[in-house]
Amino acid sequence: MNDKFNNSDRIRIGKSSGYFKKDFVLCVLVILLIVSVEGCTGQTDPGTTTSTDSAIVASLDEQYQYITDMRGVQVKVPKEIKRVATIDDGFVEGVLTNLSEVDKVVSIGSAGLSSRSFYQSNITLNSGTNYTFSGGSNTMCIVNPWIANVSCTESSSGMTIINYEKLASANPDVLIIRIGDCEMSATNLEDNDKKISMIESLGIPVIVLYSPNTYQNSDLNTMRDEMRIIGQLFYKEQEAMALADYLSDTEKMIRDRTQDIPDEEKITALYLGLSSKARKSGGAGYVSGIDTPESYILETVANGKNAYRDTGSGKLLNAEQVLALNPDVIFLPTYSGYHPPIELQDAIYYQNLQELQAVKDKRIYSMPYTPRNCDRRVEYPLDLMIVAKGCYPDRFQDIKVHEFALKLYQDVYGVDRTTAEKIRSAQYLDWTVEYDF
Repeated sequence: MNDKFNNSDRIRIGKSSGYFKKDFVLCVLVILLIVSVEGCTGQTDPGTTTSTDSAIVASLDEQYQYITDMRGVQVKVPKEIKRVATIDDGFVEGVLTNLSEVDKVVSIGSAGLSSRSFYQSNITLNSGTNYTFSGGSNTMCIVNPWIANVSCTESSSGMTIINYEKLASANPDVLIIRIGDCEMSATNLEDNDKKISMIESLGIPVIVLYSPNTYQNSDLNTMRDEMRIIGQLFYKEQEAMALADYLSDTEKMIRDRTQDIPDEEKITALYLGLSSKARKSGGAGYVSGIDTPESYILETVANGKNAYRDTGSGKLLNAEQVLALNPDVIFLPTYSGYHPPIELQDAIYYQNLQELQAVKDKRIYSMPYTPRNCDRRVEYPLDLMIVAKGCYPDRFQDIKVHEFALKLYQDVYGVDRTTAEKIRSAQYLDWTVEYDF
């Protein structure tokens, strides 16, 4: 089953899930106690409930709350959550950091969150110079360095395989899964359902979130729903909505500045995922179609035009196809590693693309480095700003992305400027400082 959801789909609320095994055992003991008391006295009407029984049930209910996740399922979780497990690429941890609840994370589902640094040294220029990049990492490894030592349930057998034994041993009060991130692909819903059922059979309550790329023709508003549900778990829905509002302010500002651009003046742009895997397959890179979140940012937010007019994500194009598109601007996202503009401008293996107008005009921009990230994380306003300013620099002369990034990190994560600068470097955005972008 490879179909994604449509935004108009409605998911009915299912039966409650996520009950603890210990709850079940306790309930059985309570029932046995009640039955034994009634059997001994012989005076209680089977159709009535004593005040003592009601007090016991009420006491149990007061310990839990019900959260409706993005499946439409009501999940029973403790009112006081002390231990949180996650399976995502860092979005959940980012929201938890903003809500001051991240210290409750006892288990993570991605090795990308347990690795402090990633290395790449496979860029060779025409001059023979080799470029080596180091120090890049998931932003959460900078904000919360201790998270690298948290138990990781990603199996050594593969990125999408869960170590259920490690997950159970972490004894979480709740597991938050984000479908659409690398560990739980948006294109294999049947497999995801099997994994979720397996986890629930362990007695672990599961909250399921759907990232933007889980939907067809999606905007970024679904992230607001994700934040709201995370906030509800900790009785901090208002704070979570304040975060959502803050992040969406960037989108509104960009829309306001670009909405009057006529069709004939729209900049054509292309997301081009450079990758050694693409080259081995005879292609030049991977592109994003008009029904993807990337295209939503480019066309709906920044009011540009996606040079690739087909649908789908991760579509492999060869050099001739890219040359035929000949976009005004090219954006280089993380794709099998970080890719600087100079790789497309001067790498030996991209000589056939150096006739592109965007390359000649040096209108190539690297997107924030996002290792092990299959969908937008909390830092997504940076994507919006780079795309908007890359397409229409004259309309954003007053905004310096390198300063915008620092303010974003400080406001969202509560870090000082020094730490914010480390995060910026970890996302390989120091080029914005060098070029005063």
